[in-house]
Amino acid sequence: MRKTTTPGVLTTRDREISAWLGRLPGASVEQIRRRYGLGRSQAYRRLQVLASFGMVRRLHILAGRPPLYTANGRSLGPASYEHAVALAELIVARELENAAVATDRELRQERGGRRALGRRFGPDDRQVIASCRRIPDAVELLCGGGLLAYEIELSSKGRTRREAVLSAYATSCYRRVRWVVPNAGLARLIGEEIERMGLDGFVEVERGLEVGG
Repeated sequence: MRKTTTPGVLTTRDREISAWLGRLPGASVEQIRRRYGLGRSQAYRRLQVLASFGMVRRLHILAGRPPLYTANGRSLGPASYEHAVALAELIVARELENAAVATDRELRQERGGRRALGRRFGPDDRQVIASCRRIPDAVELLCGGGLLAYEIELSSKGRTRREAVLSAYATSCYRRVRWVVPNAGLARLIGEEIERMGLDGFVEVERGLEVGG
């Protein structure tokens, strides 16, 4: 008689990983491993179990770049790959510091009438999110109250677009905005626009993705 192999048993941690990936466009095994304190082999094993249950899938998107794991049924194209990695890196870094953060996916769901934000976000925080014309890449609940909005900018997409983004935040109730960029040239460019619009002190530019609270 032919033996059948079982995919494994779903654990509480597996469900947590699946739910976490559901908040993001995608994440690498290394990011998942660090977020949940897993060894490399252990992380691969848990992801194999999740894939066997149809809860996640592994996508090879760009040659020479690590595959990303996504919630099952979610699509992710080459143009979105680097931004997805950057967003996952930001969320991992902040959550390992025990920060309360929400992704743009959760913000869109919340604005669409679904209760997508965690219990650490109160009615005032939800109102700030709902009233801003811009949906950030992520928001963080600040220790002293109020929200920090994150923008991840990996390439220059034009002054007109950036000024429109800055204008939306200028009329919002966010406490601060942090614009995360990959290089000094883009940081300087955005910094000049922030200064020209009189938003220095409110909007800050930070190079790299290891950001502090």
